[in-house]
Amino acid sequence: MARSTNRRGFNELLFLLLSLWASCQASRPANKGLDTLLANQILSYVNESISACDDYYKYACGNWGKKHESEDFYEITGLIDQKVNENIVTLMDELEKRSLQPNTVEAKALRVYQTCRRPINGSRLSKHYVELVPPNDQISWPQFTTKPDLWASHKFKWMETLARLRRYGMTNVFFQLEVMPHLFNSSQFIIIIDNPSFEQEKLRLKSLRITNMSLRLLGVDRRRMLRLAVKVKTLETSIIDLATANEDEENYEDISLRQLEDTTRGKWRKFLNIVRDRRLAADYKVKVNNIEYLTRLIDLLDNYDREVLATYIMLHFVMHVQDESMESDEPIACAQEVRRNMELAANLFYEERFIDPDKLRLLQADVEDLFGHLRKQFLLKLDTNYLHLYPSQIDMLRLKMDKMTFNIGNIPQNVNRSQFVAQFYADLQLSEEQDYARIHLQLLEFRTSRWFGQLEKPASNSSDFFFISDSNSAMSSTPYYMLRQNLIIIPYGILQEPIFHQDTHDIFKISLLGFLLSHELMHGFVSGGLVFDFQGNGYDSGAELSELDRYSDALRCLNRNETDYIVEREADIAGIRLAYDVYFGPGSTFSQTQPSFTSVPLKQFFFLNLAQFFCGDAPENAFEEHDDDEMRLRQVLINFPAFADAYNCRKDLDNMHPSKKCRLW
Repeated sequence: MARSTNRRGFNELLFLLLSLWASCQASRPANKGLDTLLANQILSYVNESISACDDYYKYACGNWGKKHESEDFYEITGLIDQKVNENIVTLMDELEKRSLQPNTVEAKALRVYQTCRRPINGSRLSKHYVELVPPNDQISWPQFTTKPDLWASHKFKWMETLARLRRYGMTNVFFQLEVMPHLFNSSQFIIIIDNPSFEQEKLRLKSLRITNMSLRLLGVDRRRMLRLAVKVKTLETSIIDLATANEDEENYEDISLRQLEDTTRGKWRKFLNIVRDRRLAADYKVKVNNIEYLTRLIDLLDNYDREVLATYIMLHFVMHVQDESMESDEPIACAQEVRRNMELAANLFYEERFIDPDKLRLLQADVEDLFGHLRKQFLLKLDTNYLHLYPSQIDMLRLKMDKMTFNIGNIPQNVNRSQFVAQFYADLQLSEEQDYARIHLQLLEFRTSRWFGQLEKPASNSSDFFFISDSNSAMSSTPYYMLRQNLIIIPYGILQEPIFHQDTHDIFKISLLGFLLSHELMHGFVSGGLVFDFQGNGYDSGAELSELDRYSDALRCLNRNETDYIVEREADIAGIRLAYDVYFGPGSTFSQTQPSFTSVPLKQFFFLNLAQFFCGDAPENAFEEHDDDEMRLRQVLINFPAFADAYNCRKDLDNMHPSKKCRLW
């Protein structure tokens, strides 16, 4: 207990120093013109014919679609991404006017952009991709044989073909093979083999009609394509049945490759040797879930029609590269191409061109200040002990909060950034021709090799860490929390208006960026994050926290409106309370005086600006891993008493003020 008290005293001293620093920063004059501009923009979205207490989304966002009907983005994060993409286009235009050395990072990024903009004819076609990546060095895909009936099927080895395609990032075909931090040692990466997932529609083959069309475009003879389409669909049904037979049972085992081969009769060493491009010892350990599934899978596939297997794998490979590529050759799309395939380089270029060192230091200080307020507020919540935790449990969570860090720009912090990025891409070799598929495959292979490289050289600490992003994360400007690093990554793009500006009133900063950061922060302290300690290692005591009576009750409450994304809802509900209390809670250092730029009461203005993150006109299928924005905003507010108080909503008479509210912390 003495250690905990000392830690608390240190935190309070640290926060006092941060608060004193913040008060000095407060002497920087607010940009009243910008405050007024942002406030008027927010108010222009309001539909005053709708009652805030009846439907806050339609009230706060009712005119958003009309104001942006001619734009190419759906919501505020799309607006931010568009700004970033436009800046990347500017960068690429400037690079085109310079004389670049061939092997520099700038030259490689420009090659990616130019190939996207002006690819040679036919190089975007799916057929071209599969021509470039045959099943192995001895045979082509069946449809490329002069007479398909003469295809040398005996030379086709399905595990060898899968291994070749895994080098380009394709997984989840027959099984998943990933590189992840060890559950109990986040500094050590291991190979995990698991059942395939079919939860999302994009993980399965398309309809029979579309599968037919895909085969025809890939060069399959018209007379054969219908038969093949039916057979590959039948194969997938068999795989789904096999994979989902015991999907609720997890049985992970640490096992050597020799043992895995003996048990399943699969050629796993050869598979991994191809994927890694190096020989692995027979006693090399991997973690495997459901060995019984793999055994039955290999028995099934080793005796299956090889043309059907080859076609099935080929179709999934085409789906993979299509999902990983941009369909358009417009400048904005090709800027996204650079971001998703060379994220580290794009981040460095963006920083050097659009964020000068002085501005970066100020941004770092402002985010540090905001994060410090959120940290203090969470520690205060721990002290109130709403969940009735034991002192030892509070100490664990306090330590995790103390050790949580953030990274602006997803670049290692304590390095020479230019040298680091140059070294990172030194081995990336790109075709001299502007062959879109060839260069795209080279980029995918490079990223996969860097991801697998973490098996030998993971980041030693959070200051050395950067995330080798998947494509969607690389193109996004929204913050995200890394469970295993206890780290929030904050892309540069989010640190601009209308999300954030250094010289605006604090109510803008805390109600929007503050909420986004508190949402990510709370991911470490909701059911998905509680299972990991301050170092990102799994521990049983953390898992027990989400089973406490009050927490279990809260989860059942939150799922009254059933959701597939309960963890995101938890972070939303806990995050709004945290951000609001930073500004309006006891001990707040922020001014409660009504500002001159708006007549809307400060507490109402907090919720209006918060709503900007959710306003938009995105189609229902635009949301991944979250409920739609309207549902999210509604759930956040109906479960937060301060909202009803701010708008004088009537309990159980107004839609936005049910008497039953869900609380986590």
